[in-house]
Amino acid sequence: MLTNAEIRRTAKSTLQGHWGISIGVYLLSMIISSAVSSLLGWIPVIGWIIGMLITGPISIGVVWFFLAISRKDEPDVSYMFSAFKDFGRTFLAFLLVTLFTFLWSLLFIVPGIIKGYSYSQTFFILRDNPNISALDAITESRHMMNGYKGKLFGLSLTFLLWYLIPIAILIASAVIFSIGVLTGDYNYMNGNGSVVNALGFGISMGAIVLFFLGMLVMVAISIYLFPYMTTSFAVFHDELFGDTTTFEEEVFTETDYTTNDFDAPSHPDEFGPDKLEEEKPNDPR
Repeated sequence: MLTNAEIRRTAKSTLQGHWGISIGVYLLSMIISSAVSSLLGWIPVIGWIIGMLITGPISIGVVWFFLAISRKDEPDVSYMFSAFKDFGRTFLAFLLVTLFTFLWSLLFIVPGIIKGYSYSQTFFILRDNPNISALDAITESRHMMNGYKGKLFGLSLTFLLWYLIPIAILIASAVIFSIGVLTGDYNYMNGNGSVVNALGFGISMGAIVLFFLGMLVMVAISIYLFPYMTTSFAVFHDELFGDTTTFEEEVFTETDYTTNDFDAPSHPDEFGPDKLEEEKPNDPR
């Protein structure tokens, strides 16, 4: 299996010439999610359910889009809506993964994170095998990730470290704002006049400007990192499948997974690679 550094280089290579559409897909998905949340978030329970019905398949469609990018396909923007053509199976998978991860998180944060990595291959499996059920895809993901959760965590960490920059800016803005507020209050109580109070006000305003700068840096990093990170996860999936030689409980056979089933009526039309390599499971890597 490729090292994490090689996975990132492969992902960056496949994104060449596709950065524009990749960023567009990411931004469009964020706009839709924000709009749904704004319109329905105030409605108890029902609003949350309707929001899941919309954002769940879109989230999976975005994952499928970047999987196609990683395989050097030429998906268009409509690809991100492809999961709606297999709505029942994809929405159920999204719901179960969300629910299972949440329930494990109730025990403590760490078990939830570990299970999140265990379920991480579910959406990729759904795309490549239109005949597998949502629950079986989750089960297969758990099997595939045995012994690889640490590697995927390490890959994720290389991207998350980028956010240390905006986080540091936001912390600095909070500290400076506190200093401004305390300075203003202190001098006000001692009756030192408006000049010193204006200094405290200026410090606070500077902190607010610094806060918005930190938020802008975070947004800019996300716009760059999300396509890069998701494509890297897609490369990881294909490498993982090539490195995983045994599948338990016969959830699906090797032939089912490696044969091109994308023309089947049960799968969204015209989505998926032209042909998955039949010999990939025996790749000596």
